[in-house]
Parts: sequence; C-alpha cells; structure tokens
Amino acid sequence: MILKYTDKVYFCYNNFMNKWSIRRRRIALSIVIGALVIIIGVPLYFFMYKAPTCFDGKKNADEIGVDCGGSCNLLCSAQSLDIQTKGDARILKVATSTYEVVVSVQNPNPSASILKAGYSFKIYTASSTGPIKIIKNITFVPKASSFVVFEGPFNLGEAVPTRVVFEWDKATLVWGKDNVVGADIKVEESVLSNTDKLPKLEAMVKNFSLGRVTNIELVALVFDENDNIVGASKTFVDILAPNESTPIVFTWTNPFMSSSIRSLIFTRILPDASYIR
Repeated sequence: MILKYTDKVYFCYNNFMNKWSIRRRRIALSIVIGALVIIIGVPLYFFMYKAPTCFDGKKNADEIGVDCGGSCNLLCSAQSLDIQTKGDARILKVATSTYEVVVSVQNPNPSASILKAGYSFKIYTASSTGPIKIIKNITFVPKASSFVVFEGPFNLGEAVPTRVVFEWDKATLVWGKDNVVGADIKVEESVLSNTDKLPKLEAMVKNFSLGRVTNIELVALVFDENDNIVGASKTFVDILAPNESTPIVFTWTNPFMSSSIRSLIFTRILPDASYIR
C-alpha cells in the first residue's frame, strides 16, 4: 500500500507523539520515584543510620583500633607504656600472725591513666607449692606518677609467709586519655625518729593548687641500707583547701632492725572516696 503525503505526515506525527508520551510517562515516573526516595528514603536513612561511636564494637571513624585511639578517650594497647614495678613486692609483719603487703610502682605514661586496674598479691610460705593466700582488688593508676599498692593488715594464723608475688590483671588495664592538670600536693618537713624503739614519721602535706583537693592518699615506705622495704604505713587526708597544709603522722609498733634507714612518702589523688580503704 502506498501512503499519501498527508498519511505519511500523520503517521510520523502520531509516532512522534507516542514516543513523547512514553518518554513523558517515564519522566513522570522518575519524578515520582525521586520524590518517594526523598520523602521516604532520606528520613528512613537518618532514622536507621547510626553514627560511629567509641562504644559500638567496631573500628571506624578515626579510631586506631576497635573503640580506641583517635578521638576516643580509650587508648589502644600499642599507645601506652607498661606499668613498671620498682623492686619486688614485700610482705611485712605487723604483729603476731598479722601482716601487710606492699609494692612500689610507676606509671611512665604522661597523659594516660587507668580508672580501675585489677591486681593480686599471692602469698607463699617456704614449703608451699601454691599460694596460701591471694588478695585481689582494684586501684586507680594516675598518669606520670609513682605510687604504692598497699594491702593489710590481715591475719595468716600460724602460717609463716616468706615471699609474695604481685601481678596486674592485664584484662583490666584499659588506658584512658588524661589531660587534666593534676593537683599540686607536696610533702614537706619529713622527720623519721625512734627507729630503734617505736618508729614515728612526721611530715606536713600542703596543697599548692588553685582549688581544693580531696581524697588524698599518703603511703610511707621505710627502706634499709640495701634498699629493701622494711616498713610501710598508710593514711588519708579528706580535703585540703588552696594553700592549706596539715600534719601527718605514721607510726610502727616494732623497731626497724637496721643501722641505715631512709623514708619516702608517696601521694596519690584518688578519683573518689570509694577507693579509700
């Protein structure tokens, strides 16, 4: 069949209109879908989306490890130095069957602390293959400081302890950033007397900080000529106002059997009163 010119024009026009109609429907459908994505999808995305946090169990955002490093408060293990033990832990006799244990430690990290560090003292006799007593507890590890972990007094009955082993619970050593300016507490005028009778160590502790300081732990260690700990005692000061000072006294009921004696007093500011014991 041969189409006339007018028929050809009509056919082309009709074909063009059909294509435009299809294209127009596609454009309209795209607009509807786009609108639905914007109206429903965007709010749904923000409703379902969870921003990375330091407690989501994932390594994301700027974290160096899982929930540690970067902008997180917790530090990854590779970012911190180990706590150093200064000498061996010592078990000291206070009275018949009554003892205490101490160890001097140091945190070399200048801006990292541990809020709750678990530890244990394991006490042995000369003949025991296992510990006769295990003392477990938690403590606060302040940044860039030397302090003393102290337990006692406690009773061991007829057992005669000969050594003690101190260990940190590594699973609890979670380091956190600590950029807070520390309190300026100093011990002055320290005098140790009556070492061959009833030893007494007297001193003054002063707050040089601009604000008041609370929960101050003070531990005194006495050393012999071989730098072994032969005496230990602990006390607390509840609060010191700015520029305030107060006397502190440590006493022992047994003489120190050594001709060369020196003493050190360690201070530590505890986070709250729950650490005082």
